[in-house]
Amino acid sequence: MTTPTLRPWLRIAVWVVGCVAYLAAIMSRTSLSATGAIASDRFDLTSDNLATFGILQLLVYAGVQIPVGMLIDRLGARAVLLSGLVIVAGSQLLIGFGETFAALLVARAFAGLGDAMIFPSAVRLTAVSLRPAWISTGTQMIGVVGNFGMVVTATPLVWLVAAASWPAGYAVMAAFTGVVALAAGAILALMGRDPSRTANGESLGSVVRGTGEALREPGTWLAFTTHLITSAAFTAFVVTWGPLFLEHGAGLDAGGVGAYLLVIPLVGMVAGPVFGRATAGRPRLRRAIIAGSVVFQIVAWTIALTWPVPTPLLVLGILAVATALGGPASLIAFDLSRHYVPGHLAARANGVVNSGGFTGALLIIWLTGAMLTAQGAVTPDDYTMALFRVAYLPMLAMLAVGLVVFLVLSARIRRSRT
Repeated sequence: MTTPTLRPWLRIAVWVVGCVAYLAAIMSRTSLSATGAIASDRFDLTSDNLATFGILQLLVYAGVQIPVGMLIDRLGARAVLLSGLVIVAGSQLLIGFGETFAALLVARAFAGLGDAMIFPSAVRLTAVSLRPAWISTGTQMIGVVGNFGMVVTATPLVWLVAAASWPAGYAVMAAFTGVVALAAGAILALMGRDPSRTANGESLGSVVRGTGEALREPGTWLAFTTHLITSAAFTAFVVTWGPLFLEHGAGLDAGGVGAYLLVIPLVGMVAGPVFGRATAGRPRLRRAIIAGSVVFQIVAWTIALTWPVPTPLLVLGILAVATALGGPASLIAFDLSRHYVPGHLAARANGVVNSGGFTGALLIIWLTGAMLTAQGAVTPDDYTMALFRVAYLPMLAMLAVGLVVFLVLSARIRRSRT
């Protein structure tokens, strides 16, 4: 359902709001991993502590996806997105001015909640504002713009925290998110009635039953699996272990880590629109891109982990491209959901789908941290490539098994529709 009465400039403005809101969400999501070494010294954190932040944030994120989908259908994506931005801004202030490990835990829980409300809302606003032929590309570009948030946290935030102070750095983050919320509210108010409220007037019981319907759709689970296998490793990398792996495993300095993380959104800037235009109405090409991106990730990680240290820039470049392609490939999951799931269940199905990659990332973060701890690594200073080679084995196994599940589900749905 699109909004035929919106003027062209307002259609674009609504989509831009979703993109910038997701940029703020990614900045929040990746901030603590980017400043992990500083946080470790400031709060006397161990490897288990660092893993706990990522686990808690993603646990909240994945756990609230279905309720968020219900809220979007019931209240509208506009209200949910604005609420998410306010929560994210508050979490950043708590990180900046909190003095204890417990305060950081609470902050990361709220960061996960606010983050969880923003992306699915942005996807729904895109679906109801852009013309149908541009929805896939628009959705891809949300991810492209959002991923530049990791560049902001990898370099400017780290510099700001080091040059000014920890509270100052996170206060600036909170202020930016607050400005985004104010601007978004002003633009989205011009929409008039929010067309994403597909369950407006339904009873709570009806909304819950609709969620059950979405869960029974095979297309929902195909899209869920797609999102998991394409984006789980990418999310775990940027939320927790990526900068630490690059610095202590691969041997990069702070500038090298920043450059690496810049490659990811730059690749996504090219791949996102290409995937969006290429896969519109082409189910077979969607399957090929999804499977190919997962195989590429497995191969790239295997090469990077087995190559002698210091890891050559070419090898790390291949890994960066493979990691980056997982982001645009994961957004194809929402095309699958839109194709196979009835429209009135869209946001509720998307809530299930969007939990896929974050559920997988949650497991990867926990298993990687557990494997590092089991090998005697207590703080980041203990990390080596030899330890990461063992710690990342569960991730590689998860990707391989998930790829098989995706291919089986895809074949079953294809047969059922022929």
